Amino acid sequence: MMKPRIVIYGTGRYGCDCVRMAQAKGWPVVAALNRAGSKVGQDIGRLAGLDKDLGVIVENADIADYQSIEADIAIVTTSDRLSHNIEGYERLLTAGLNVLSHGTESYFPSAADPILAAKIQRWAEDANVTFTASGIWDMSRIWSGILCAAPCIGIRALHHASRTNLGMRKEHAELAGIGLSHKAFQATRVEQAGPIGELYKLVPWQVTAALGFEVVKVVERREAMLFDRPMYAAGLGRDIPAGEPAGLRVLVEVTTAQGVSAHAHIELGLSEKDQMDFMRWTVDGEPGSTVHVDREVGSVGSATSMINRVRDVINAPPGIQEVFRLGPAKHSAFDL
Repeated sequence: MMKPRIVIYGTGRYGCDCVRMAQAKGWPVVAALNRAGSKVGQDIGRLAGLDKDLGVIVENADIADYQSIEADIAIVTTSDRLSHNIEGYERLLTAGLNVLSHGTESYFPSAADPILAAKIQRWAEDANVTFTASGIWDMSRIWSGILCAAPCIGIRALHHASRTNLGMRKEHAELAGIGLSHKAFQATRVEQAGPIGELYKLVPWQVTAALGFEVVKVVERREAMLFDRPMYAAGLGRDIPAGEPAGLRVLVEVTTAQGVSAHAHIELGLSEKDQMDFMRWTVDGEPGSTVHVDREVGSVGSATSMINRVRDVINAPPGIQEVFRLGPAKHSAFDL
């Protein structure tokens, strides 16, 4: 079996995780690109913590010669927003590279931004390549919901609940607004989308659409998570006082033309000690069904999920192929 040639676009934590995993499998990393800064000019092996050179120097993504890159797929780990990633997608797709993104909106581009999705579709089809997004949501949020409905001969409603501890790292705590004043939280996380608002509605939306229902309306509401006692935020190095914002709660309602509804209750903030991240889908149907996922893998699981999708994307038809069209992800333990 030919080993896929990998391009890394974005050399942060997720990109470097993918470098190490590809190297462990013997998959060649043939190019690495990043925005201008201190990482440009470094060997990607050293940057990824391999303690050796791979002979691939990180290039400035704004001036690189994409047409000269000979690779099978580019793994993009830069931003969650389509609008932030679109320039990179154009560079890669029009150079004839399959794209596997970690961007949240890229999981379901037609829902996130139909205009940008149409551009991605055109670039991919013109170059005969595929565009997909994957990561930890692939199995834990999207495919778990699809498979939950598999035993049902009738469906009345879908329910998704999850808890993710975002208090362990400073950058994650800030995304969720942990430690903000009530006034600042209301202004920047509720009244405005903020850094992660309007992203999580794509989970029940995509699962509902993947199950064949016609989605006619999606509403996301956001509010602060509050506790009745102080909660320690390790990423911030301090307690969050009782009654102060300790995370973001996202509530989503999906309405379909068939009368089936989907609901999501997603908590992104501090957790009680020893509580594990979880994702759960419940189908109110005939029969009822529940799938519960306890998630221990954290950020590494996003990289492993992308690595496990590499061959699926390379072998998929041209154009945008959401993960629900590719079948459930499979492990790659024997793909060495």
